[in-house]
Amino acid sequence: MKEKKPLLTALFIACHPDDIEIGAGGTVAHLAARGWTVWICILTKERHEDVAEQRRTEALQGAQLLGVPSENVLFAGFPDGDLECGRESVGQLRELLKNHHCTPDVVFTHTYSDSHNDHRAAHELTISTFRKKPILCYAVVNSLVISTFKPSVFIETAPYRTQKEQALAVHLSQGQRIDTDSIFYRIREYSRPLGLQEAEPFELIVQEGAEDTLFLVQGLNESAFHTFWQSLLNNNQLSIIYSAPVAQRKERRELYLEHEHTGVQELSSAFASLWHDKNPLELVRCNHPQAEKILWNSHVVLCGGSVSNSVTEHYFNHLQNLRFVVDYTMPDYKNVFIIDRHRKEEITAVYTKDEFGDMILTCDKGILTVMTNPFKPSRFLIGCMGLHGLGTMACLQVLRSQLYLQELLTFLEQQPPTANTFQVLVEYRVAEQKTTILYDTFTEIHS
Repeated sequence: MKEKKPLLTALFIACHPDDIEIGAGGTVAHLAARGWTVWICILTKERHEDVAEQRRTEALQGAQLLGVPSENVLFAGFPDGDLECGRESVGQLRELLKNHHCTPDVVFTHTYSDSHNDHRAAHELTISTFRKKPILCYAVVNSLVISTFKPSVFIETAPYRTQKEQALAVHLSQGQRIDTDSIFYRIREYSRPLGLQEAEPFELIVQEGAEDTLFLVQGLNESAFHTFWQSLLNNNQLSIIYSAPVAQRKERRELYLEHEHTGVQELSSAFASLWHDKNPLELVRCNHPQAEKILWNSHVVLCGGSVSNSVTEHYFNHLQNLRFVVDYTMPDYKNVFIIDRHRKEEITAVYTKDEFGDMILTCDKGILTVMTNPFKPSRFLIGCMGLHGLGTMACLQVLRSQLYLQELLTFLEQQPPTANTFQVLVEYRVAEQKTTILYDTFTEIHS
């Protein structure tokens, strides 16, 4: 029976034989264990032949320990210390890969945020050699420029730590240059805020024409926060339009604004701590003079229901093809409810009476919407609209939580390609301080 060819191929490009083990050794082992065809290409060669031969042997040994066969390790032979990206070097690298029938789906290489001239040249050479590829850039801690390194893909490699340590250990020619403690310390520094153990960090470069293969990268990314937001933002600004007090509705203020604003600040804090690139957030009150213009032109998170947020009331609630909206009765604004337009029913919060006969909120509900911005189809609109502020806060919690976002991504992946709107109900139980996504309410709306 003919052996099946592995479906996916990854190419790891490095200047020197130990660079891949330092920056991406765990990922090499991870992909090899998953059945990927993995190639390694070492670009430079030491000037002294005896040292060059020793380093070549170390590279082959390290690759084997990571699960890569010797025949999949290529040596380009460019002079160490003088690597350049130019027509000749690009042509030579392309020819080398062509002769070995190496056609990768995903390419890994050095980050440009590096003080080593050869490492930066390797980055440029990789970008110039390939077309229509997603490229993941790893860090070599010895020369990393931390302040400009902007990772957004994190691949958990804790199960492959022993393999990485063994592969690093074979590079005896490097002596004290390989500091294993520093390597794993830096990995943990990127992993801990995401709730991961030892995830190797990568910058993502998307060449023109590579958009259709981005799902391969997203399938490797253990950070649901980055997978969700990066796919939507694409390096654009994100505006959060949140509720403002309304004079004639003051009696509702404590129910709408305090907890909603807490949710907005928590999402903002998540971006500040997890988003290594420039923080994309802009916070705007719904009564700001530019709020409507922002809605028409930007990526937007719209917070608060129709009682507290005038943009929700005037725009969102009048959009067609939405299953859920928040509405209220007049003239007192006291009866606030979610309308399920499909089932033609009203959904309310849950209250109990305290010992004085006052109504106490025990379970709030909100609508979480992810949709194409109908006012600017090249942008998106996310709605976080609670019956009260706790429901809005719960929706915002979903947008910052690794656990909830992973659940949300699973359901979004099940949407047909033509779907442009996704809505679910979210509930918040006050006593347990627990948020739950009610997936039995989700619906697909086709464009």
